[in-house]
Amino acid sequence: MSSVPFSFTAIDFETATGYKNSICQVGLVRLENGIIMDEYCELIKPPYNYIWRNFSQNVHGIYPEDTADAPVFAESYPAWKHFVEGQTLVAHNMSFDLSRLKACLQEFCGLDMEFKTYCTRNIWTGAFENACLPTCCEQLGINLLHHHNALADAKACAELFLAAIRTGRDLKS
Repeated sequence: MSSVPFSFTAIDFETATGYKNSICQVGLVRLENGIIMDEYCELIKPPYNYIWRNFSQNVHGIYPEDTADAPVFAESYPAWKHFVEGQTLVAHNMSFDLSRLKACLQEFCGLDMEFKTYCTRNIWTGAFENACLPTCCEQLGINLLHHHNALADAKACAELFLAAIRTGRDLKS
């Protein structure tokens, strides 16, 4: 693998509801010069520990009993803030993940931050029939172990970004 000239954190969040403040799982993968240096995954108790049933059954498989004893966002964030603060962030559908991160930081931690970001969905749009995460991974031979598990999705996103760098794709934010 060719050297990647910068470091980044691939991020993914699973949510409990359609509301931006409802993160229920965080997945983070830190890469330095193209090498995975650290990763983090944790369940987070969403507000009122409320999770839409259709999200549990049809998307991520996370149920209220899974998050009942998990930390709330403000308790969880100190353990993984070094993955995001002052870092370049990469996500597949960055507008979704960044809006959830910023909403939770603002509401639960009183923080208003800006980030340098890249979106692998935007980067790979037009390369395949569609740019959804499973399709991109399948087309590029990337193993997506468990779609909608935040850590698995973050790892796949990191691999998509590395593939984009190696193949000279336009790195769209």
